[in-house]
Amino acid sequence: MPETLKNKVAIVTGASRGIGAAIAYRFAAEGAKLVISARTVKPDGRLPGSLEETAARIRATGAEVHCVQADLGDPADRARIVPEAIARFGAVDVLVNNAAWARFRPTVKQTPKDTHLAFEINYFAPLELSQQAIPSMIGRGGGWILNLSSATSKHPEPAPYDTANRYFGFHVHSGPTLYGSTKAALERMSAGFAAELAASGIAVNTLAPVEAVASEGALETGTIDAGAHMEPVEAMAEAALALCSRPPAELSGRCVLSLPLLRELGLAVRTLDGREPLAGFAL
Repeated sequence: MPETLKNKVAIVTGASRGIGAAIAYRFAAEGAKLVISARTVKPDGRLPGSLEETAARIRATGAEVHCVQADLGDPADRARIVPEAIARFGAVDVLVNNAAWARFRPTVKQTPKDTHLAFEINYFAPLELSQQAIPSMIGRGGGWILNLSSATSKHPEPAPYDTANRYFGFHVHSGPTLYGSTKAALERMSAGFAAELAASGIAVNTLAPVEAVASEGALETGTIDAGAHMEPVEAMAEAALALCSRPPAELSGRCVLSLPLLRELGLAVRTLDGREPLAGFAL
């Protein structure tokens, strides 16, 4: 089978479960050497998934993987990830900023602590990790940075409000404004980085699911809108692979949704081992 990331070194944050774990496993199947990061190293019973479990699954494919326990809300902690990747594998070719933090509640009830933590993890961590990885990418002649975003970055339609509209109701009752604001900032930062780094052969893109992904964490915590369109983690992993392997001159500066991107590129959603199309799912 093809190995589109053969001998590439890829960092994936938030890789203990869900989208991050799926992306890491999909990249391993394509020959990448993985550096995975998260707070949860061992199973703790609170949520499914851990770095150890993701790493074991990756090693079973024959791929190399290095784990970094890090709290991305702590600047000192997140400053260790790229240096550890370079110390272990010699360089960084791909950076996937997947880790995120959210507390959904009406904006008037968000605390300063919540606001600061959301921006630390969802904006400043991707910014700083990118800044740290870029010199290595330039030294390798190019690279790929992918920032995971969210449909919550989309603005609600202005007045007069359609109170029967599901998305309007989601904004009013679920309180995604803080989280969506961090993702909107991330999208703007990514577009700017893409323009600045084009001459260096580094692609920078943002990727979001159409609405919701049935990941372990989201299902366990009940944060998915009951009426949301659902897509498998495999769709996000396949879209991430495309954005982290296509020539940067062809695919950079994009803020895209997973399923429309796959349709645009004529790609099928494949199993995480890359061996076959995902059964029972059609674009």
